[in-house]
Amino acid sequence: MTGIPTKSAIYPPPVPAGQDGSHRRVGLEFEFAALRPRDAAELVRDRFGGEIRQNNPHRYTIEDGDPSPFRVELDAQYVHPNDRLREIDETRPWLTDLVTWIKELDAETSRILGDLAGDLIPCEIVAPPIEWPRLMEMETLYRDLGHAGAAGTDEGLLYAFGLHLNIEVTGETVDDILPTLQAYLLLSPWLRSDIRVDGMRRAFPYIDPFPASYLRHICRPGYAPDIDGMIADYLSFNDTRNRELDMLPLFAHLRADLVRAAVDDPRVKPRPAFHWRLPNTLFSERHAGPAAEWRRWLAVERLAQDREALAEACRELQTLSTFPLSGDLQRLSDRLGAEYRI
Repeated sequence: MTGIPTKSAIYPPPVPAGQDGSHRRVGLEFEFAALRPRDAAELVRDRFGGEIRQNNPHRYTIEDGDPSPFRVELDAQYVHPNDRLREIDETRPWLTDLVTWIKELDAETSRILGDLAGDLIPCEIVAPPIEWPRLMEMETLYRDLGHAGAAGTDEGLLYAFGLHLNIEVTGETVDDILPTLQAYLLLSPWLRSDIRVDGMRRAFPYIDPFPASYLRHICRPGYAPDIDGMIADYLSFNDTRNRELDMLPLFAHLRADLVRAAVDDPRVKPRPAFHWRLPNTLFSERHAGPAAEWRRWLAVERLAQDREALAEACRELQTLSTFPLSGDLQRLSDRLGAEYRI
């Protein structure tokens, strides 16, 4: 039976407003199985209104609702027709007949692959960014999915499904971004243990932890880069999307050329947000879901805003062993988590 969180309130972040003065926004991505994209799209439509549009056999958008648009799809490039064919059709009209034939073959192949692999390929709902006070509406949608039979991370051996949060930054300067990144790295061991990250998700590379060498580097006394230096340092240690807190979308928003030079991946979508990939999708868990993960994230922001305590934690880190078996970093992280969690 789908559980209901014991704490369902949406707590405010330490900095509630974004750069434009309105409430900061949060985008969510839900991954799950056992519910077809069309059925999930209908749940979204029933909850938020709007019109369902089918883009291909395994992708739908829900438009003109509040909020909108939502995207619902099987989360794998192989079950969606190749969008590059449209570019060829538009730029090389003499190939129209050939492109039309390939499109038809591509669409049918994609449909068959999606139908055959629908229980193994996760379905994904990508919600539009909403102001943080509206997060309870996403909590309700999450519970709707569970009641409708969606299967989460814990319901299949290969279900390495995640609940991703895209949290709008408070600003776009080093002083806005670096303390949050430092606080996150210090709290990462506590977050992993508090979330109880699924074993299969740990086995895959998608949410790899940051290298200990990078943690020491950005937490060392006197570390004060400019924006280009902060991004270049990140990329020198983390030239990959596969991090539990993926900074590439934010850094691509700020310095697209630097990111493209280090990570040539079309899946990196620029946006002014922290892309947090760590949480599991657990519909039966009482302490999981959008509201619970938002509370966990707020521990990061609360530590980031306590600059004196953050600086002291960074100094303490330099005296500790970051070798996992030592337990030093885990104990520091657990202590910070206990102090700054809600």
